[in-house]
Amino acid sequence: MLISSKSQIDYGGGYVGGFATRGYMEFIEKMRRRYPRSRVKICRDHCGPGFNGRYDLDDCYRTIRTDIQCGFDLIHVDFCHFPGTKAEILAQSRTAIDLCLSLNPDVELEIGTDENVGASLNWKELDRLRLDIGYFLGFCRPRYYVVQTGSLTKETRQVGTYNREFVEAAAAMLHDSGVRLKEHNADYLSAAALNARAGHVDAMNIAPQIGVIQTSVVLNQCLAYGIDASPYLEVCYRGGKWRKWLLKDRPEDKTLCSLIAGHYHFMSDEYRRLVDSLSKLEDIEETILLNITKVISHYANCQEAVG
Repeated sequence: MLISSKSQIDYGGGYVGGFATRGYMEFIEKMRRRYPRSRVKICRDHCGPGFNGRYDLDDCYRTIRTDIQCGFDLIHVDFCHFPGTKAEILAQSRTAIDLCLSLNPDVELEIGTDENVGASLNWKELDRLRLDIGYFLGFCRPRYYVVQTGSLTKETRQVGTYNREFVEAAAAMLHDSGVRLKEHNADYLSAAALNARAGHVDAMNIAPQIGVIQTSVVLNQCLAYGIDASPYLEVCYRGGKWRKWLLKDRPEDKTLCSLIAGHYHFMSDEYRRLVDSLSKLEDIEETILLNITKVISHYANCQEAVG
């Protein structure tokens, strides 16, 4: 799966590649022609109000319409930031889902109504989850339901604690209903942590780790070749996007702050100048891809080993 949030790629643009949705899908089609044996689903992550700083429902609906018209395979409906009661969140989620299905009855759905905060949920929460999934099964058949597993990504590591008993019980309930369990914030997991999830967690999202790897590769190669990366680091720090990823309030650690927020600024002139300088010395794009592929292979190989 290739997942994109509204701030990353949307109908009006985003910080990833400078893509708006239509341009992104044109790029995807080129890649599909180049790699005809690839099997990649194009997915919308966190489609709901508040994730891009806007709480306008029409903005959310426009994202859905554009995504489905352009051929997205899966829409993650997530109204956890909707400013209303639990009943209102469920009702608004249904409105969004009904829109998805009216545009494409075959579009896959991922549903999540809770913000991932690394919480260790208890058995009372399992009863609530049962009620929620029962509500959605009354009018749709979601492919995935997002469950808080206890995982949480901060800085450059996994700081959460896997809530194994709860996840296994939630997975059994979902599987009995024909729904798969999805875990978000699954970055930086060891082989042992991945193996512990086998048979229960059916899909995982990782993203911040990939951005940190690309940033660190570029910065490390700049160090190796004596290239001054300070202008890029300053742009990353001034942007302030690092605040959401800090585990502790350590704004004085500018290198860490820039590392965990570097991916928000890959379209900046400062970053492009670094890549241009490195490209004269090595195939930096290939170096980046090799390091990212290691992470993807780590997750895929663990899945195959226990599958």
